Amino acid sequence: METEPNIIDTYVRSGQVRIVYRHLLQLGEDSLVAGEASECAGEQNQFWEMRDLLYREQFSEARLSALAQRLGLDVPAFDQCLDTQRFRPFVQADFAAAEREGIVGRPFFDINGTRLVGAQGVATFQKVIDAALQP
Repeated sequence: METEPNIIDTYVRSGQVRIVYRHLLQLGEDSLVAGEASECAGEQNQFWEMRDLLYREQFSEARLSALAQRLGLDVPAFDQCLDTQRFRPFVQADFAAAEREGIVGRPFFDINGTRLVGAQGVATFQKVIDAALQP
């Protein structure tokens, strides 16, 4: 099983852990547009689903409406959100905040002050999370 779904099932769904996502603009304009697309999908409660599609699929700005349709989003509302770029300042500010926190690449995890950089197995996360949850 992949690490992220396991952590979500074990810790997030139970309310013990919260995942905070940071927009990183490593690919320039493409990353900015992908961040905006995630946030626009988030207006329709599909942030994580869009984020997952953008990671799994070959991203192109021209395909965003098709991805929104696959998720069952209100595509005209999604397209309008992208066209107005209303989340652009938020995505840029989120990236700036990530940089200030020393986050420059993915994957990167900060668990109650313990930083894990790079892909890690479930056991590593469980050890760090369980230690952080101890009173």
